Amino acid sequence: MRILIFIGCVMLTQFSWGNQQDPTSVLSSDGGHLEIQTFYPLLGQFGIRVEDGLTHRATDWSKNSLRMPVKSTAGLQLYAPYGGLKAVIGGQLNLAGEFTWHLPNDAIFTFKNLAIRPVAQALKGDDLTVLELLNQDGQVVFFLNNVHAGLNQNQVFFENMDLRISPWLAAEMKLPDLANHIAGQAQLYSNLVIPADYKAQQFPQGSCVAGDNWPPSNPDLDVALTEMQEVEYLGDFDANHVIITPSATLQNIGTADVAWWEKFTGTYDPYANDQHPYLIWNMYREIDGRFEQIGVSGVKHAFFTVNTSCSCNGGHILFPSCKDKYSVGNNNLSNHLGPRENIEVYQGLWSSTGSFFDQNGDGVLDNTSSALGENRMVVAEADFVDSSLPYYISSWYIIRDDINIFNSMGYKQYAITPYNSGWTLNNTTAFANGPASDQYVAPDSFDLSAGMASQRILRAGEGHLTVAVKVLDLGGGLYRYNYMVENHDYDPQVQSITVPLVDLASMTDWVFVDVDKETSNDWVVSRSNDKLKLHAPVGNAIDWGLLYSFSFTSNSPPQAGVVNLTGLENGGNLFNASVITPFYSDLIFANGF
Repeated sequence: MRILIFIGCVMLTQFSWGNQQDPTSVLSSDGGHLEIQTFYPLLGQFGIRVEDGLTHRATDWSKNSLRMPVKSTAGLQLYAPYGGLKAVIGGQLNLAGEFTWHLPNDAIFTFKNLAIRPVAQALKGDDLTVLELLNQDGQVVFFLNNVHAGLNQNQVFFENMDLRISPWLAAEMKLPDLANHIAGQAQLYSNLVIPADYKAQQFPQGSCVAGDNWPPSNPDLDVALTEMQEVEYLGDFDANHVIITPSATLQNIGTADVAWWEKFTGTYDPYANDQHPYLIWNMYREIDGRFEQIGVSGVKHAFFTVNTSCSCNGGHILFPSCKDKYSVGNNNLSNHLGPRENIEVYQGLWSSTGSFFDQNGDGVLDNTSSALGENRMVVAEADFVDSSLPYYISSWYIIRDDINIFNSMGYKQYAITPYNSGWTLNNTTAFANGPASDQYVAPDSFDLSAGMASQRILRAGEGHLTVAVKVLDLGGGLYRYNYMVENHDYDPQVQSITVPLVDLASMTDWVFVDVDKETSNDWVVSRSNDKLKLHAPVGNAIDWGLLYSFSFTSNSPPQAGVVNLTGLENGGNLFNASVITPFYSDLIFANGF
């Protein structure tokens, strides 16, 4: 099934916010403008050429903006019971301007006299609104979803929206697989009209008040990733690599407030800095019994929370029970994407001054991820060569003081299919919390008869890891050992791994897989003193958010055993995981048996 489906939703009136028809809770808007940033290279991969009068089309798509004025002939009705936007309950905006799509079959679609209105169908609980663009004949040609919206002085804003092709338009273009596919990003700004009798209500007692529930006085800080509605191919990085980005939805399921201050905006409670969450995403595949990581993103720095599914207004605090959503385009914003190495992940620490974004250390943003693949998840197309393989994409919100990192992670399985010169991704399983490796081998499990074992490890004050193994009985007295070591937030990094393997046992068909696929920095493997030893070359230890795997075949049968690991930045501290290893005693190999 396609990963974007606008059905099966709960009603917009599900929350107890009062009567939406009460005129003291309703504002309106008219005028303003819509900005469209078209993903030109992406549409080009599907054979679509865009004419919109823009001649400057930089590699950084956020600089390509078609501005379409809003005519002051109609308006939107906005539900704002507490002085902040909570729903769009009706009306429409009429646009001036036009643009044209030229299709590979020589068909031409010109979009003009467009109108914007809220969708007529019910919404999901984590959507503040979904907007649709209608053509002059009343057909829906695009959807605008995953909206960051709110009120700002005399203006309502709808920012970082994904512009998506409607099923009707995809069918008309005879490109049905592009139904609901992303085509760009959009921002809408419209002027507020405030009725004379409008009066904001008071928040329910004890809620939505900044600073009442900060950690550490309230230690119950627990943010859960609840969904990845869309995962999209966003175009080619080069002839052999593609860029893939997900959306992400989360909810504050604890009782503590969560800081959401945008970087470089100042120092705020509770940490006296510009603390905010960080989002990463990864891609994996399972092949030949081995679990491999094939994609790694940079870090998306969060900057605004919509606060849906609760009474609180959007802003820079995620209040208890509130939800937030980041669109695919939002997660691809150059101004908010940085590298992972600037973050002390176990503690959730990051300093804006002197970071990737502030390379001269003056406390002002002066650098962004403007290059095409910079700090994005770039995946080799060669890894898609077998479409029958299971592929997984995961996301993780890193939240300072979060009491459970594993429910702030989640993943889905995907089928990847070539389409024209591009790719489509369709999810084949429901969203699940935890790291994607959980489906490879169940966490903290041991089943010797099935040849599977996994252990999650918490190193006090340093972070979490997972070690897992899947052993395949090849017959004829041979066994294939497939190991994976995943560093979730273990800041010291892993520099060596030791597996017991007696010197007399055979070892063939060695495979080592890290993320970069560069054989020049593969780990060094050696055998001595009845041990198989792996050691990282300089610069390729297992850092946080990374999973390395290795495999070999041996005539040594499986047994319960211990895999040893050592840290890099903590003086080489040794620790272990109790999983499955080759049989340790060398007695079975006496006289060649």
